[in-house]
Amino acid sequence: MASSSNLTRRSVIGAGAALAVYAPSIIPARAAVELRLTHPADVTHPVHTEAEAMVKRIAERTNNEVKITIFPNNALGSPVEAAQQTRLGAIDMMLLNPANIEALSKTIGVINIPYQFDSYEHAHKTLDVTGRDWIAEQLKAAGFTWIANFEWGFRAVTNSRRPINQPADVQGLKIRVPPELAIKAAFEALGASTQTIAFQEVYLALANKVVDGQDNPVGTTFAAKFFEAQKHLALTRHIYASIMFCSNPRVWSNRLSEEQRKIVSEEGAKAGAAARKGVRDNEEANLAAMQKTGVEITRPDVGPFRDKMGPAYDQLRKALGEDTWNAWTKLVTAARA
Repeated sequence: MASSSNLTRRSVIGAGAALAVYAPSIIPARAAVELRLTHPADVTHPVHTEAEAMVKRIAERTNNEVKITIFPNNALGSPVEAAQQTRLGAIDMMLLNPANIEALSKTIGVINIPYQFDSYEHAHKTLDVTGRDWIAEQLKAAGFTWIANFEWGFRAVTNSRRPINQPADVQGLKIRVPPELAIKAAFEALGASTQTIAFQEVYLALANKVVDGQDNPVGTTFAAKFFEAQKHLALTRHIYASIMFCSNPRVWSNRLSEEQRKIVSEEGAKAGAAARKGVRDNEEANLAAMQKTGVEITRPDVGPFRDKMGPAYDQLRKALGEDTWNAWTKLVTAARA
């Protein structure tokens, strides 16, 4: 009996060992990491469409071990609120405009200095190459892990009163601005009066003539249909608007493996480049569509507008700090080489 019992016991133990070695399929699959990503873009905007393609590729490359759900159109709160929630970890990831975190990092506001970038290529080289490490450090200090650069594009101004061909045409206009110091300072330097109005209230403010005009990248003006209440659009290109793919640092470090972080970074960079191309490709088509509705498009020489920025630069230099202003200016200048 004892011998039989021992044999049976040995057989069971041996069989279990064999299963462990030869049947790896019974090992449970690693649980999926499910993350939430929010952004302020309309679902038709390249920022959103490329973010959708990005999360699909991330899921495929990680065998569905990283699943990201997107909440567009400020679905989880205003950009400033969402940035705070991402910093705290209530939201995992965000596509944020640097201006949304000025309360957390005044230094990051350098990206919105008026007329500092000569072209899309110059802006991209500054953000991706010469200023890359500096930006990552500012975002880290503010409580974010930077992953990749997306894009809104250069801002243009619309209004219902007159075409804008020179700085004097802006003087006296009532312009809606977001709560961003650089934009407010730029328009006031041009002689406009500014009024801060929440984005979701802009269309009504334009339609009711509360303000004469507003400024946004062409794609945003088109998607939000602001042009329906405006007669004129000027490609003043006064500020380049970036949008950055960022994560809560604890989510990035603790919930994603090194290999998963590599995949998310690669796909984020790919999506950011595609969004940039989409913004540029769509810009002329959006302008043509608005022109067909009766909007007059002007393309003023930006030189005279830049020459008027002295008061804005003084104000921003004081707000940002002399050391920050000088350090960033060197990076912008280096990108021209």
